[in-house]
Formats: sequence, structure tokens, C-alpha cells
Amino acid sequence: MDISIDAAELEGLSEEELRRRYDAQSRGNAGVPGAGRGEDFSDMVAKEMANRKKQRMERDSRDREKKKEYKF
Repeated sequence: MDISIDAAELEGLSEEELRRRYDAQSRGNAGVPGAGRGEDFSDMVAKEMANRKKQRMERDSRDREKKKEYKF
């Protein structure tokens, strides 16, 4: 991994600021979407769970209709 920092910039930097700059560079935030923050899949998981619930409800509804239709 290549990270470049100007030596003149190092003079006034605290260790914390140096770590922040390192993290920013290592994530490759140069035009990469989502590079400034960690990946968050919670919205994708929520959509998938809602889709599965909808499919399950539709399947259960169809099953109930079939039972009514063929009840002896």
C-alpha cells in the first residue's frame, strides 16, 4: 500500500491527525463511493426481509384460498 505524506506536513501533526490521514488515504477516498464511511448493508437487509415477508404473506393467502376451494 502506497501512502504519500509531505514531510513539511508532518511537523505540526498530532499522532491522532496522522492516523486520520492514514485511514483516509488507505480507504482510497479518491472518487470511490462510500470510501469515507464503512459499508452499511442494513437498508439492503431490511428491503430483503420486507420482500420475503411479502412473498410469505402472498403464499399463505393463496394457500388459504385453495383450502377453502377444496374443502370437503
